[in-house]
Formats: sequence, C-alpha cells, structure tokens
Amino acid sequence: MVNFIKRDKDDIYAKPILGFFFKNQKFLLSLKIAVSVLFVYALYFGFAHTGKENTFTTAVFWGIFWSLFMVLTLPTFGRIFCGICPHGFMGKYITKYGLKKTMPKWMQNRFIGVLLLVFGWWGVYYMFPGLFRTAQGTAILFTVMTLIAFVVYFLYKDMSYCKYICPIGTLTRAYAKLSFTWLGTYKSACSECKTFECATACPYNLKPFTFDNRNSMTDCTLCMDCSSACEAVSFKFKKPSFSLFSKLQPLKAEVWAYILILASISISMSFHHGIGRSNAADIMIWSQTSEFLKKYIDFGSIDTIGLFAFVYALLFTISAALIGMFIASKILKKDFNATFYDLGYSYAPLFILGSIAHSLEVFFLKGYEHITEGFAYGFGFTLNVSPLANRGDSWLHIFGLLKWVAIVWALIILYKRVKLLDVSKLRKIAAFPFAASLIIFFLGVNMYTGYIFKTYGKASSGHGNHGGSQKLFQSVPADKATLLQQGKDKKSCATCGMTLSNSYKANYAAKQNSEIKQFCSMHCLAQESSSSKTELENIQAVDAKSLKFINAKEAYYVLGSRHRGIMAKSSKFAFGDKNDALDFVKANGGKIVTFEEAYKNALKDFRPANTYTFKKPEINDSVYFSQDNPTIKKKGYGGGHNHGGGRVPTKEVWPVFEDNAGVKNCFMEIDAELYLLDANLTTTQAAVSKSPGCKSVSFKMPDNGYYNLFYVDKKIHDDTLHVKTAKYEFMRFNHSNDAVYDQEKMAAHTIKETPFDIVRIREDDETFYHNLYSGEKIRVQVLLHGKPLEGADITLRTKTLWSKTLKTNKDGVATFALIEDYFPNWSEFNKRYKNEFLLTASYERDMQGDINGTKYENIRYSTTYPSLYYPNNSQYRSYAYGLSAALLTIIVSGFAIYWYRSRRQKPFKEVSFNEKD
Repeated sequence: MVNFIKRDKDDIYAKPILGFFFKNQKFLLSLKIAVSVLFVYALYFGFAHTGKENTFTTAVFWGIFWSLFMVLTLPTFGRIFCGICPHGFMGKYITKYGLKKTMPKWMQNRFIGVLLLVFGWWGVYYMFPGLFRTAQGTAILFTVMTLIAFVVYFLYKDMSYCKYICPIGTLTRAYAKLSFTWLGTYKSACSECKTFECATACPYNLKPFTFDNRNSMTDCTLCMDCSSACEAVSFKFKKPSFSLFSKLQPLKAEVWAYILILASISISMSFHHGIGRSNAADIMIWSQTSEFLKKYIDFGSIDTIGLFAFVYALLFTISAALIGMFIASKILKKDFNATFYDLGYSYAPLFILGSIAHSLEVFFLKGYEHITEGFAYGFGFTLNVSPLANRGDSWLHIFGLLKWVAIVWALIILYKRVKLLDVSKLRKIAAFPFAASLIIFFLGVNMYTGYIFKTYGKASSGHGNHGGSQKLFQSVPADKATLLQQGKDKKSCATCGMTLSNSYKANYAAKQNSEIKQFCSMHCLAQESSSSKTELENIQAVDAKSLKFINAKEAYYVLGSRHRGIMAKSSKFAFGDKNDALDFVKANGGKIVTFEEAYKNALKDFRPANTYTFKKPEINDSVYFSQDNPTIKKKGYGGGHNHGGGRVPTKEVWPVFEDNAGVKNCFMEIDAELYLLDANLTTTQAAVSKSPGCKSVSFKMPDNGYYNLFYVDKKIHDDTLHVKTAKYEFMRFNHSNDAVYDQEKMAAHTIKETPFDIVRIREDDETFYHNLYSGEKIRVQVLLHGKPLEGADITLRTKTLWSKTLKTNKDGVATFALIEDYFPNWSEFNKRYKNEFLLTASYERDMQGDINGTKYENIRYSTTYPSLYYPNNSQYRSYAYGLSAALLTIIVSGFAIYWYRSRRQKPFKEVSFNEKD
C-alpha cells in the first residue's frame, strides 16, 4: 500500500476540483446515496402518480440517466455512470452479505445483457411505442430490473450481474473505450507491492495494476474504491480512444454491441422516425412488408411499420458488417473471426456520437424544459421554463456535424487497426474499403435520408408523431382505400374536403340525388344529412377490420374507443361481425352501440337551434371572428380542424357580435360578404357552413404563410351608411424543410374588397416562429380604401376588459404596449396561457351617396382585428434563475469552505504518550 505519490500533470487526481469529484470518498459516497434516493423516489412516484401529469419519473430515467448523462459521459470520462449506478452501489452491499456463489458458466455470457437491451427494450419500443415511456411503465420496467439485479447480486459473487446480465453493462464497457480518461497505476510504486490493496478493495475482483499492460480496463466501472485503498492508483487524461490504436484482446460481445446498438438505434431511427416522416414513407420496404403481411396476419396493436423498420435495420446493418469483413479477411488472407473482431472496434464512434448529436439537440429543444419542470413537479411545486432553443434555430445544425465526426473518427480507428496487421501494404489498402463497409453503410443511410427529404419532402403531419411515427389507426395507404364517389374530388370528403384514405376506417358513403357521396366520418355524414334538403339513401360504412363497405344500419359500432375521433370528440368504428367489435373493445376500450345510437352521438356535435337563443345584431354591435363556438361552453373539436396525416389542414372560425351588455353571440344567418386572402396572396370568396345553428367559416391552408379572412357588411340606418368589417389573421407553418419565410408574402396585406381595415405591421426580425409576448409593443395601421388613415380611433381591449384608445398618426399607425394581464398564483403559472385581445377601429366622415336608391348623408366605418399574446419569458424564467442561483451559491460555498479547510496550515498538533508503555 502506498500512502503518498507524486502525481503526473495529466493525473486527474492531482487536479483540485476534478480530484475532489473523482477521488474524495465522502463526496462519492454522498453522491451515490443521493442518486440511489432519487432512483427509489422516482420509482415510488411512478406508481403513486400514474397520470400524464407525472413528468418527474420520465425526466429522471429518460431525461437525465438516459440518454443525456450516460450518452455524454461514455465517450468523454468513461463509465462514470456505472460508478454511481444505484444497482451497482446497492448491489455491492447485497453481494457482501449474499451467498457468494460462482455464476454458472452458461450465465457467464455477455451476450445476455446485449440481447436483453436490443430485443427486450428496443424491439419492444418499436412494436409498442411509448409502452415504457409513461410514468407507470417506466416504474414497472425499472422495478423489475432492480428485483432481478438484487437477486443475482445476492446469489453470485464478483458483481456478476453488472458483467453479464445488466442490459447496459457490456454496452458501457464497449463505448468507454472512446473516452479520454484511463484508470491505471504508477508502475514505480506497483513494482515492489506485495499486498495488492487496490485489487482487494475492488468489488468486481479486478486488478487495476494490470490495466496498463493489458491495454484494457476490463469491467472497471470507475467506482473509485481502489483509489481510496492505495495512492498508486491513477486516473489520467489520454487521447480519445487511445487504447484502440494499439493491440488489445478483443471481446466478441463488445464488437456485436457496436453493431447491434447501431442497428437498433441509429439505423432504425433513420428508417422509422427519419424517413418515416417523409412523403416517401409508404414506398419503403418496411412499410410495404408491413402492409403485405397484415393481409394474412393480425398483428393487433403492434406497430408493424416500427417492427419491420427495426428488423430491416438489423438485417442490413449485420449484413454490411459481415459481408464487408468477410471480403476483407480474404484479401488480407487472415482468419475471418480474427479480422472481424479485431477491426470491428472501428465501429465504436458511429452510434455514440450520432446519439450525442440527437441528445443535445433534444435537450435544447425540449429536454431542459422537461427535466426542470419534471423535477419541480416531483418535489411539489410548479415551475414553467422556456426551451433553450426553438426548432429552426440555425445554430442547432452544429450538432449534425457530430455524425460526420463519428464517420471520420471510425475511419481513423480502422486505419490504425489495419496498420497493426502483419500483411503487405497493398493488401491493407485493398481490404480497407471492404473493412469499412459498415461505416460506408452508415454514411449512406444519412445521405439517403437527406436525399429522400429533398426529393419527396416532409409529410405534412410534421413532428406530431415523433417517438412512434406510425399512422393513425383509421388511416390506410391511398391504394387500399375504396372510392365509391366519382369526379375530380373523389379522393376528398364531400363535406369537409379531408383526404378519405387518412380516415378510411371511419368512412361512410351514401346516395344523394342519384349521386354517390363519400364522407370521412359519421360527423360529416350527419352534417350533410342535417343541412341537405334531400335525404341520404343507401348509407354504407367501412368495416374497420375488413376495410370493405357494409350496410351501415346493420353494423355494430364501437363508440368512444382510445383511438381519436374524426372531426368529433368520440370515435365511431363500424364492424360487420359483432365478435370483431368485441375484440376491438377488449383491446381499445369503448362500447358497442347501434347505428341509431352512434348517429345520435354524432348529432351532438351540432348544437340544435332550440337550445340556444339567437339574437340579431344591432346596427352598432361590434363584429369579430372567434376561434370558439359561443354556443358551446366547453371546447370540443371546435377552433379549427387541423388534422395531419397528409390532408390539407383547415381552420374553422365563427363570426360573432357583442351586444350592449358585452355578451358574445353568433350568427344564425350571415348576409355579409366573406373573402379569403391566402398565403399566395390570392383572393377568393369564403363560404359559410351549411349546418344549422351557429354559422362558421372554414378555409383550407395548403401552404405555409398567413391566411386572412375578411367580413364586409354595408347597411344604411338613419341616413348613415354603416360599413362594418372584421378581419381574422392566422399563420400556418408545418415545420417542413422546404419552408421559406417570404418577406413579401408574409408582410401585412389588405384587399380591395375591404374598404376599412387594420393591419399589424411586421417587425424586421420576424420568422415563422414569431409570437407576441407581454411587455412588447405592437404596431398597427388603419387603412381606408387601402391608404393610411390619420385620426382614426383605435382601441385595444384584453380578455379582462382592460382597454386603451389611441388616435392614428399621419401614417395611420398606432402603437400599443401589450400589458401583463395574467396574474395567477405562482404555482399555477402557465407559460402557454393565451391572452386574447381585440383591436377595434372606427372613423366617421360626411359623404353623401346612395345604395340601390337609398340615400345616406354620412358614413361610419368600423373594423376589428382579434389576436393573442403569451406571458413574457422573464415571468417564468425568474423561477428557474432563482433556483439555479440558489444551487450555484450552495455549490460554490461548499467548494470555498472545502478549499479553505484543505489548505489551512495547522500551527501545532497535540500528541499524547502513555509513559507506562
């Protein structure tokens, strides 16, 4: 045992702060206890709070432990996660008092842990997306793993669970070879050592003094127990992956871990979550295989596209590695196994750096927010923070470079390892591209993914399905949908225009005036039936299992299943066989009803006129557009049908008016003119809904950009011409790669058909991600017949009825400050709270004229413009800043006290002797 040694400059233990982190046993013990307590508490919290609101459990396991902490530390400091892992920490004490048996030979197989990770986790993940991602699912998964681990720790010695059974044990051992740290010993001190305290202290029965000679740290988890037993143990900075540049004893499971993890995560994600979000997703081989086999096999709730993307990723990745290395071994005239496992270490950087890129990007986009708010929830208070970055920020692309760094790094390692072979230089050069086949395949997948998006574009569903990019249950490929109606719009719903294949399992068809019409859902069927003057005959429904049309009135309907409804709150799926309906209910919930009951439920989406007292607007009542139907107290499907899945999104709004009492009313009939200015600056007339009751206006949004809806009404009353206009402005942005912010098209516009208008002046730095926030200023311009109007009265009023009135200047401009009008309890703060406001402008002028023979003496203009703004970031960031400042103060104070006490010179030391001895 060595009590003192002069450490080298590259020894981390010699660094004051890093040495404290990695060597101080009291600190390490405290850290391990804290992590274990957090681990157990997160498990308990997952069982105690099973709802979606529990973001704490998922934040701990999927936000911090994996992937952020582990993925970041493996290629940098090495297996430090294993050093503080709760399983290893608690397992050390369980093993100490356990049976200490030798693990059977058949269990001493590192492929057990690797295969558990590949198939037990990733295979299940792709088949059942989100199964383990809920709080309860996460708690169940890690509780089962913990129980298994503790049983193995109790039965067997030498921490055998970590070596062979742990799903990430071999993975961390393999990827730690990329790190720039190395635990070893000082040879000068070890050469005369006879007690081997470092080996005795190791709970894994390892010998740290052999690591340097073996060029391998074997199963070392960096628990640092050996460093407390002997000062000769060192922990040094090295060149990244330096051990892979020299000869080493290959471990087969490590090489297969590189291959299988690359296939399971990087390649499968590229297939399923990458290409799967493009418009070419349906023509990919995994999608085609899925659709073909579903004709013969009932996969139930399995995501078959995810399953086969995973299967093909494994098949292609393994084939690329085996075939390439086989050819390389023939060229090198070396044994295939020796070549494969010796050169296979070059695959190490491919997954880990690509994963770092993804992990960092996700952390800045939503991970930081998820972790911070999740921890706040777990400890009993509410904290709202904003993401550190927004999707589309150009600087995020820097993370994409890490994949290219991984490819270059892998080629360098392969070059170094080929260079070690005892063969001619010519054979090495000839074998190199074949040995690099998997690296080239990885490069090809990344380039092909970029090509797919550039050529076919991104699916309009955007990111909504990330983490399980399978289509909606009711969606089928276009060639699988039976179309009974004819004409140029035969692929679209006769009522709302939705693409029929995207909701095919909920489709209906009926004959109207000898013409067959097809509908996306029972909602649209009911809307057409209730608003049409002719009866719908021969109603048919799609059997959700066979995909064939059946007699709708004889079918069995599952009402209110877990699958989302189409255009309605409750889903309704038809089945020709009652047993099929029962099986569906068993798997997805809901209840079986008749056609009449399902149809009656659909009619609830349309509030009958006799349940709401309609008023007629007075001449001075203000008219504006609302996103909510005034006749419906609770928000349902109203506010716009923004459906994904490849159809053209639509927006639904309601023209409303306020009476003298401030009550919002809707129109039973609209006799005003309605116009739509689309994203391409084309003006068309807008149509009013046909359904009875509260009238709404819907418009399609095929392109990115602003859509402006105008209401124009002219009436003469008491010798005054009242020109009443209203405007609704909405920006559509689907996050597609080809979206371009065209400054001219995105600027504020009016139309000639609207004589009096309000436009919001755009700021120079606006993009698709622009939102209004409290504390900011908004500039608006009032236009009369398209020209700026000076002296118009314009008022801004918030939801809480705060208002401010200004006069427009000579340019027709008025500037308002968006006040903070949202003051909840700090624990109930909602950073996404939408504070609505309404701009109202008016102007009167003396001008005589007549309309259809009716004369007027003056004109009164009025117009409205509704919008919304969000709470300013500073309102909720202050909570995070306060917490961060407090934690930083505690940490800095602790280090300052430690630094002071460790360097304080003691003036004397009292020593007592027993004179009798």
